[in-house]
Amino acid sequence: MKPIFFIDYDNTIFSHQTWQIPESTLCALEQLQKDGYKLVIASGRAFRNNSLPEEFQGRITPDCLVSANGAIVEIEGKLVKEKYFDKDLQRRILDYVVEKNYCLLSGQGNDWCTSSIERFKEIASPKQQQLLPKSGDAYKALYEKQIPSMFLADTKEAIADVQEHFPETKLLCMGDELGGADMIPKENGKVKGAKCVMDYYHASWDDIIAIGDSMNDIELIQAAGFGIAMGNAMDEVQEAADYVAKHIDQNGFADAVSKAREEIAKR
Repeated sequence: MKPIFFIDYDNTIFSHQTWQIPESTLCALEQLQKDGYKLVIASGRAFRNNSLPEEFQGRITPDCLVSANGAIVEIEGKLVKEKYFDKDLQRRILDYVVEKNYCLLSGQGNDWCTSSIERFKEIASPKQQQLLPKSGDAYKALYEKQIPSMFLADTKEAIADVQEHFPETKLLCMGDELGGADMIPKENGKVKGAKCVMDYYHASWDDIIAIGDSMNDIELIQAAGFGIAMGNAMDEVQEAADYVAKHIDQNGFADAVSKAREEIAKR
């Protein structure tokens, strides 16, 4: 079978420097689909088929989604997996970040809320502040919602503290450029979500091409038959990859796809 491409979103497809998807990236994605490759968007965001990036509209429809770091999996438009935080654990996390005045973000689609809007304004970049998260009652409503993943938009010290306090979770750092960390139940992860897709298509790890940039990608990049780190990826991710592409804003994704095609041609 043709390899399946598992592709991260933030700082792999979507640049946090320009706050857009490079045209060369969109063209590379379109061409992969035209050539018959399966595309899987494997993101920390809780994407659904009805909440895909605006730039995709009319151009790209992913074959599958591995969203919220593997907690939500959709295959060919059908939901096949949902795995959320345990309710008691979720409540304790939401309480703790308020007590410590950490900036926790959570949401689905384009709606975000935060534990501390003041803290968010302190540490978020001007572009990140375009998220315009809500607080107060919107944050309190999270206690009753099913949450697949959260984002701790705070310092390395805060991330380390929360990880130590909640060993039943994994905090996956996004690197200095983006900052913060995805927070997921320990049993979740993109590899777990990828397995659902692989089972559906009867694929093995040798059939997988993985492209990403941060710590929520590293396990998938290591497991894949060919793993690619973006040039803007964290050092640990680059070291784990089979190939390091150019920076996202230097046509890095197109470079990653070109290298992947070279490797496929050798098989």
